[in-house]
Amino acid sequence: MDYLLGGALGGLVAFFFALPAIVLEIAERGNVKNAPLLIDVKTIFGIKIKHKHEVFFIGLLLHLIFGFLFGIIYVLFVRQGWLFVTNAPYTIHSLLVFAVLSWVVAGFVVYPALGLGLFGLKEGKHVWLETIVSHLILGVSLWLLVQFYQPHFFNLPL
Repeated sequence: MDYLLGGALGGLVAFFFALPAIVLEIAERGNVKNAPLLIDVKTIFGIKIKHKHEVFFIGLLLHLIFGFLFGIIYVLFVRQGWLFVTNAPYTIHSLLVFAVLSWVVAGFVVYPALGLGLFGLKEGKHVWLETIVSHLILGVSLWLLVQFYQPHFFNLPL
């Protein structure tokens, strides 16, 4: 159940931070050149994406999938005791370290596997910056959500 909750919270955070891009896409009727915090995926698996709406929706889908996986994999790291840098689950430090490490893995493994190049540089020269900002926002937001859902005043002394 923790995995589902972590994934849901990660996906929810990713969705909320994609809302400005979604609103801009709707307002501009698909004429947005570079949606904020979303990668404009023009090619994937070697297939060239020609339609503007498809570029946006594939970028949005990747953003939501990464948010969902971020939450699930963080919970996996907590449950398995793999937080080797901080050894403190659900703290701001552990989530920020995890965010940077997940950005590195995405940049070196996931994006090249999708055909986007190292850190997605085939899709633009500033994609690396957009992706690290997205990962850090996910980390900080998940930490804030954990603080909200597990406030200390609910811990009753036994």
